[in-house]
Amino acid sequence: MFTFRRSKLLLSTPLIALALLGLAWLQLTHNHNQPQLPLLKPLSNDSTTPHPDTVSPGYQPGLIEFWDKFSQALADAAPKSSLPEEHIEAPINSFANVRKGFNYRPDLLQLTEKDVDDLRDAHSRFVARLSELAPQLPYKKGTKGIVTTAAGEFVPILIVSLRMLRRTESKLPVEVFMETNDEKKEICESILPKLNARCLILSDMFDAIPPKAEISRYQLKAFAMLFSSFDEIVLLDADNLAVEQPERLFSTEPFVSRGFVSWPDYWTNTASRHYYTISSQPTPSPDERASSESGQFLISKTLHTPTLLLLTYYNYYGPTHYYTLLSQGAMGQGDKETYLAAAMALNSSYYTVATNVATLGFRFSDQHEFKGCGTVQHNPLLDYSFRELHNTSVTEVSIKNAPSFIHAQTYKMDASKVADTFTAEINMRMWGAKEGIMEMFGRDVEKEVWSETLYTGCQLENNFKAWEGKTGVCKKIGRVYQFLFG
Repeated sequence: MFTFRRSKLLLSTPLIALALLGLAWLQLTHNHNQPQLPLLKPLSNDSTTPHPDTVSPGYQPGLIEFWDKFSQALADAAPKSSLPEEHIEAPINSFANVRKGFNYRPDLLQLTEKDVDDLRDAHSRFVARLSELAPQLPYKKGTKGIVTTAAGEFVPILIVSLRMLRRTESKLPVEVFMETNDEKKEICESILPKLNARCLILSDMFDAIPPKAEISRYQLKAFAMLFSSFDEIVLLDADNLAVEQPERLFSTEPFVSRGFVSWPDYWTNTASRHYYTISSQPTPSPDERASSESGQFLISKTLHTPTLLLLTYYNYYGPTHYYTLLSQGAMGQGDKETYLAAAMALNSSYYTVATNVATLGFRFSDQHEFKGCGTVQHNPLLDYSFRELHNTSVTEVSIKNAPSFIHAQTYKMDASKVADTFTAEINMRMWGAKEGIMEMFGRDVEKEVWSETLYTGCQLENNFKAWEGKTGVCKKIGRVYQFLFG
């Protein structure tokens, strides 16, 4: 249980449509030949050497002082009321099948009027502090980078993700946040730096201000963004694969004007009506937008520091309050709904991609069952251009959009496990026939992913703490790769 022990987040004119989408593609690709960004180096706000007691290794000067004030604000705005302990599980509806006028929102969370008033008071107290706290957050203005979290069994998966990132010719630096410093030293000292990535240890920050905050699992992503040195951030899960250069997303709409881009999940939103009362905003219709999928997310601190602070508040009290308020036990409950909720609560600018999620998968040879095992998220520029062309807020964009990310959350590309899973369950390409993959991505992305998984299994077999005691990793993954690709 989470605790906090301190006292003190159609086409009506086809030619015009084609022209605009063509311009979108030009904008999307104009910076393909951009100069290489420098490798990540220790960052500093000035030329002076910070006092060693005020800087945790690798973090921005002044961040511990900010965390001291911010953690106090979190404690001061702690909800006094608890949520009911009864298990609830909101039913899910496919957003792709929802039509205008769908207005079903589950009402499963039973709160008294006193509970709601208490939660609203705590929320209001925290929001009232944002104007004071936001200007104090230290980060390197104008910088761009990727933020991710990983530990234990997710570290080998992260290496596959980073190597796929570099296949896009991306030069963005990466900050990898780990809970503790118990990974093998080769990871942070040798392997990650070769991929222009560096480790930051969250416990260094949490332990600096006693008594320490207990943060884990879904909560970590919000704090990774908060503590990152970057201004403009692509947040990626460790099992998320970039299939286009993320740099392009920073320099095109809708990020340029909104500074906030989120992507959809498969389902309708299931937030409790009580959340909207607590956050003092109208309850939106469930047909306006899908629930969120947070395997990838874009935010600008310059434009959205208050939003980032509020979504961190939602995650800080997520396990006890806001994860349930925002999902009511629906599939995937966690941090996923906190990002957009914070922007909406503050009436900030934001953009939610409307192109429906696509699914990669396979059919078992002895039956017709389809097994989905990869979530494809699409390019926001083309999505934005289509909606601007039609001057519509329609939430289902029916265009042939370009993929930006694959969230490989079903079969994670851990060479020590996926070879056995493949042998026992799959025995074929897991994302479908090569022809379909080539049509969607323009290249055989699945072969690339298996190739990088083979690399980790054979070149880094002895470098992961999660693989200690495991033998034959290279041989097993090698057999799978040869079976699939020869």
